[in-house]
Amino acid sequence: MKKTHLLFDFDGTLVDSAPAILATFSQVLEAHDLLPRRAIDSSLIGPPLRPTLEALSGQSEPALLDALSASFREIYDAQVCLTTPAYPGWPQVLDALRERGLVLAIATNKRLLPTQRILQELGWAEYFCAVYASDSHPGLYSDKAGMIGALMSALAIQPGSAIYLGDTEQDGRAAAANAVDFWPVAWGYGQFAEQLQPLATPQAVAERLALDEAR
Repeated sequence: MKKTHLLFDFDGTLVDSAPAILATFSQVLEAHDLLPRRAIDSSLIGPPLRPTLEALSGQSEPALLDALSASFREIYDAQVCLTTPAYPGWPQVLDALRERGLVLAIATNKRLLPTQRILQELGWAEYFCAVYASDSHPGLYSDKAGMIGALMSALAIQPGSAIYLGDTEQDGRAAAANAVDFWPVAWGYGQFAEQLQPLATPQAVAERLALDEAR
């Protein structure tokens, strides 16, 4: 079946969000006089905010996690998120994909507000017909697999017509749960088994699409 829809993860796939997010985690812990219980590194990028703060702080008390989450949102959403850069090559590739008539959408564990702010800052909001985030549709899904399924249902996407691009094995499992082809990318925060052969650059996405269509 011809591919008509490209669905994207966000952090680690379209944008290099690690520096801004990790700096915010450090500021949040400092503001609450907490020491990190694990390394503040790129392994923290991708999962939803609250469980990440729980693992990082070693705290499980709901009121404290509420306070940590609120601090993160205040610090990150205000300005820090706007320092997030796109991975090189994506602006040109997104233009090319749209010109070819492909429908583009995002399914991300990031919260909706900073995702939208980053897209606006990069001038990318017009590229994506839908953005599904961890908090954009409360009660509709509880994980990435459910998110992709809800997005596909809303856009009436047939599984064989879609590709999901992401940077972690969890992204691959979420795509597989919806019978969607998964294209891993090599420049993000995850690691893949060698046989998966992640795409090396954003330009390789357009090249692989062109090759598949020519077959």
